Amino acid sequence: MDRQERSPRWDFAVAPPHSAPGVVSMVGYRGPHVPDTLHRGLPSSTLTFIVSLDEGVEAADTAEGLAHTRPNPLVLGGLHVRASHVRQRPGQAGVQIATHPLASRALFGVPSAELSVSDYDGTDLLGRRALELHDRLTGTGGWEEAFSLVSSYLVGRYGDQRVTGPRPEVAHAWYLMERSRGRASVEAVARTVGVSPRHLGTLFHQEVGRSPKTVAMLMRFEHARARVADEVRLHGRVDLATVAAETGYSDQAHLSHEFVRFAGVPPRTWLSEEFRNIQDGGHAGFAD
Repeated sequence: MDRQERSPRWDFAVAPPHSAPGVVSMVGYRGPHVPDTLHRGLPSSTLTFIVSLDEGVEAADTAEGLAHTRPNPLVLGGLHVRASHVRQRPGQAGVQIATHPLASRALFGVPSAELSVSDYDGTDLLGRRALELHDRLTGTGGWEEAFSLVSSYLVGRYGDQRVTGPRPEVAHAWYLMERSRGRASVEAVARTVGVSPRHLGTLFHQEVGRSPKTVAMLMRFEHARARVADEVRLHGRVDLATVAAETGYSDQAHLSHEFVRFAGVPPRTWLSEEFRNIQDGGHAGFAD
């Protein structure tokens, strides 16, 4: 059964875990009464793949860039390190899939290092079958059917690709960093996987387009903002100093600095912008 949370503005549904190979999470969203506004798409340690249920998503790497965008039925982006800007319109709907960067070769045919972090149009790379998926999704009767269609598509792509997976050193290093939620030092990780920090950096740049240090910072930020959102949703307030201490930041100022780095605004500004989405369940399960 889909886990759903409904509100006058948003309808969110979360697909069951492990819906398809390489999928970290799959969320359906529909905003029948969303105001026409801008939304920050925050960086994370996963790739963003969106199949819209309408004409498409308007997104750009800067707010100014939105003036030159058009709706994209298929959005696909690599590991970006600053907030993207998304135009929200009433009635928008789609399925957003967070995919593991090390599954990019198998799912999309290229390492995630080759995915754009500024142009989010995935049509050229994904091709006709993905456009057919978009067309089929627009006629679905509910989230369960939509999730099934997306899962079948991803399973088919995963099986079609005859590609070499990531280097074992990269996969092991990613696991160690992920297990520590970005708190393990790059030197310790490199030593554990049997390479120098410099060589590990080269391997990471080739595979995901970012250094191990940047990936670790994304993981830690991702965990911290999930904690912030969960505290607000559950308790209506958040102690930022406590979150900072529990997620590996030296103090609240350090946490705020990283929010500005990745989100473009301090945490309380982000909360004021996102509070409605958080309360409606838009961040539900993110910390898991």
